[in-house]
Amino acid sequence: MEWQFVENGPALLAAAFFLYWLAVLVVLVNDQRDPTKTLAWLVLLSFLPLFGLALYYFFGRNWRKIAEQRGLHERHRAMADPTMRAVYDRYADMADAGRNWAEERGYTRLVQLIERTESTPPLPACDVRILPSGAEKFALLKEDLAQARETINIQYFIWERDRLTAELCAILMERLRSGVEVRMLNDFIGNLPYRKTELNRLAAAGAKVRFDVRQLNRANYRNHRKIVVIDGVRGYTGGINVGQEYIDGGRRFPSWRDTHVRFCGPAVAELQKLFALRWSETSRENLFSPRFFPESYPMPESCVPVQVTATSVEDKWQTARRAHVLAMGHARKRIWIQSPYFVPDEQIYETMVNAALAGVDVRLMMTGLPDKRTAWYAAQTYFGPLLEAGGRIYYYMQGFLHAKTMTIDGNLLCIGTMNIDMRSLELHKELMVWFLNDDLARRHDAIFEQDLESCEEYTPARLRSLSKLAAFRNSAMRLASNLL
Repeated sequence: MEWQFVENGPALLAAAFFLYWLAVLVVLVNDQRDPTKTLAWLVLLSFLPLFGLALYYFFGRNWRKIAEQRGLHERHRAMADPTMRAVYDRYADMADAGRNWAEERGYTRLVQLIERTESTPPLPACDVRILPSGAEKFALLKEDLAQARETINIQYFIWERDRLTAELCAILMERLRSGVEVRMLNDFIGNLPYRKTELNRLAAAGAKVRFDVRQLNRANYRNHRKIVVIDGVRGYTGGINVGQEYIDGGRRFPSWRDTHVRFCGPAVAELQKLFALRWSETSRENLFSPRFFPESYPMPESCVPVQVTATSVEDKWQTARRAHVLAMGHARKRIWIQSPYFVPDEQIYETMVNAALAGVDVRLMMTGLPDKRTAWYAAQTYFGPLLEAGGRIYYYMQGFLHAKTMTIDGNLLCIGTMNIDMRSLELHKELMVWFLNDDLARRHDAIFEQDLESCEEYTPARLRSLSKLAAFRNSAMRLASNLL
């Protein structure tokens, strides 16, 4: 019997490998993803089975398809739609105003895209404040937190442990003693390096503290959103996490340049919705009630129509990414972008190059003082065609530039959490707020022009001066773009 097994061993191994390869082929083909990615995984899983399976488990699974099979989107719609539909119906006039604004300026397709994929018509955002520094953001946030009367919902990618967090936690402790409900949802991986003593004290005092995306097989897919909603009527989002370095640059940088935005009114319901959906996945608590979504919102005269887009590895449409592509494709005069990293997907990159070739003023501002050199090196592999097409690239040199913003033609503005890199565009949970308002766009263009004074322009001559070794290093970093 043993001799027969040894004699037939090669045939059995060949049969086992064939069955394994056939199973891999069926799984990958059924995923119906980009053929290049499918073939790459097929080669890896065929020639390095054990290593390939480990990589596929952590980095290659089709989470959109898995989400559809598990009914994630249907569950979210059933939970959110009744509450959100009531909000949309109450402010239908502002939705019409936003659509009219878009039609006059040629952005009807953008508004329709967001409505169809996110079911989110324009809503009024009131008292909008663009906050181009951590100092401004946290000064205002402390005031708003101290005035909270019923609920505070907080979600961040990073919550550090330092002087700033101590000040914020002191305010939250005082609010808890006054009966305010406090919920905190922070990304698990993003917060691994930081001590949790303050958060534990908040939890002991009655705050509900959770960490998102804790599953081992989702370690590569993170919640990068930053959301604060106070009493359901005041909201914050943007690029700034919680830590003293986001105010002064910390030990690594001479300064930190970032952009957040704060607004009030019905549009805050969109931020609350995104928080509530993730909260339900981590705690099974349903927040879709009048306590978190008021039946009426304060409505001062200074309101503008906005739409909120979101994206994640599970999303079918990845609306935030698609909105960028569509808006840039509509540009007639200029596209001004700020992003600390630049490792774009093909659609966004080709849209930028096409716009530059068509004479649109395409400008990309990214950090010249990197925190992640791998992503910084990879970005340089995308500079050549964009510069040759007429685009312009700037390195911000005064400190670390972490803002995620874009203006189109000086009348359309978006601010949020999404970098122009593969992780944000395809893997992370992100959000962007689109402001359909000329005045806000011009206000941000002025900030962009002021930032240019602290920039060095990256020229074609500088790119040509790279050594062959540096060019190879950059290309090698680009291969790992999904892992950067």
